Amino acid sequence: MNSSEQPLRELVLEMHRRGIIKFGEFTLTSGKKSPYYLDLRLLPSYPRLYKRVMTMAYSILEKLDFDVVVGVATAGIIHASYLGCIMEKPIAYVRKKPKEHGTRRLIEGRVEGLKALIVDDVATTGGSLERAVNAVRQEGGIVEYAFVIVDRREGARERLEKQGVKLYSLLDAQKIIEILYEEKAIDEQTFSRVKQYIEKEKSSF
Repeated sequence: MNSSEQPLRELVLEMHRRGIIKFGEFTLTSGKKSPYYLDLRLLPSYPRLYKRVMTMAYSILEKLDFDVVVGVATAGIIHASYLGCIMEKPIAYVRKKPKEHGTRRLIEGRVEGLKALIVDDVATTGGSLERAVNAVRQEGGIVEYAFVIVDRREGARERLEKQGVKLYSLLDAQKIIEILYEEKAIDEQTFSRVKQYIEKEKSSF
């Protein structure tokens, strides 16, 4: 095992112990059934764990050229805020729908003329990320990069590539189950079920 991979393995194991990575039967926002669920909204409830996640994210993102961090409502806002603070970058966010009063804005914060990094918690098909990219571009922002903590490998990366956006992630679903299986945190039946699901979803796009 590569020694540089050990912190990532420890991260996955702790996320599993904390119930952030769950196995069973779950219904996703899209209505699809999934044998696993990533409850990343729990992360900030564990400050030390969350700090480790964001520090590792920082090490990936510090090499990229962008001016503003843009969170996708609602889950992506807190991660964008944390990253913006530690990277000393301006922060903005994309609402789920335009504000119904006042400015009636879809985006809060300045993005016009700026290179934006779009941030969310999880990428599945990429619909929410693509919507955010389009919103920022319509406001005159430039988008070349997006970041999520976990990529479920269900088409988001390929969808964004078609829009000229490269998706970065700290983890992907395949890596998570491989680590948990190798560390005997999940049994072979669970590993096989989730692996088959990932491969099936990957083959559909």
